[in-house]
Amino acid sequence: MAIFKNLTVDDTGYIQIPSGTTAQRPASPTEGMMRYNTTLGYNEYYNGTSWVGANISYTPPNGSSSGTAALSALDILYNYPTSSDGVYWINLPTVGATQIYCIMNRAYNGGGWMMGMKAANTGTTFSYSATYWTTINTLNPSDNTRNNADAKFNTFNYFGAKDIMAVWPDIATATYGAGSISGVSEWTWLENSFNNGTRQTLTGFFTTPSNRTYTSPTFGGSGYFIKDAKTFNGWKSGVFSSQTDIRFYGFNYVPHPGYSANAKVRWGFGWNENGEGLFPSNNVSYIGSNDVSGGIGMDSSYGSYSAGDRIGCCQDTTGINRQARVEIYLR
Repeated sequence: MAIFKNLTVDDTGYIQIPSGTTAQRPASPTEGMMRYNTTLGYNEYYNGTSWVGANISYTPPNGSSSGTAALSALDILYNYPTSSDGVYWINLPTVGATQIYCIMNRAYNGGGWMMGMKAANTGTTFSYSATYWTTINTLNPSDNTRNNADAKFNTFNYFGAKDIMAVWPDIATATYGAGSISGVSEWTWLENSFNNGTRQTLTGFFTTPSNRTYTSPTFGGSGYFIKDAKTFNGWKSGVFSSQTDIRFYGFNYVPHPGYSANAKVRWGFGWNENGEGLFPSNNVSYIGSNDVSGGIGMDSSYGSYSAGDRIGCCQDTTGINRQARVEIYLR
């Protein structure tokens, strides 16, 4: 590499600076570096903290067309604070400009959410064993609506997300009160920094849901445990059923291998009622079976759902006990 000092280019033509996509930015930039960003369409320089646009007349992309695709819904909302819910063009890693339904309403934990998946209120399309959770694929990717249908989008496959939200359109808060996000009309689940603060694609996350996966020493079940389900503000008696023990809330829950058909769930709850205590520090040696299940991506011997609440027996509280619509968003 040649190093020049006080260089003068005496010509009326041009000088061509390095160019590349956002993903091709130098891994360890130093202050003063300059390049042309082909993803964003402008010159940028590194100010010692972040890459910033060098064009005084630069207009941030608003997502209104493929030519103005933005990096994320949150990026659009930051630059255009009055943006409303709807379909926007997002420049997704690997696939490029893609139309995505976005929730911009700030009542939803500040807004800036992009739809990754939606499940109809019937069927097993997204049951625990469905390949959609762990395989890079799509289903009805052009259905950018909030209607009652099944779809999976490339946001699920390629966008490195920090936060995840589930919206349950047919569980009304007017009946049950607030879910994880108060002040909205549908029941909600919210997990900010769901992967311990590290951005991750949802396909990658559900394949390997971080190093915070626990295995109960007695019960033998496993999963990415977050908390006692009855302390999670997305659970409530009357919405989701429960049992007295295990009380797992988190991701990729699998019960004891001896009961492998019972109550797996990709995002939701694991319960039992046979005196095992709470997950993961169960306090007796009894190996029980799960008789109640709830959440998203459910497989059980008494019913597999894309999403909902299901009672086999022996509940201590009773929820909707049916399939339910759900939409998964990320940002």
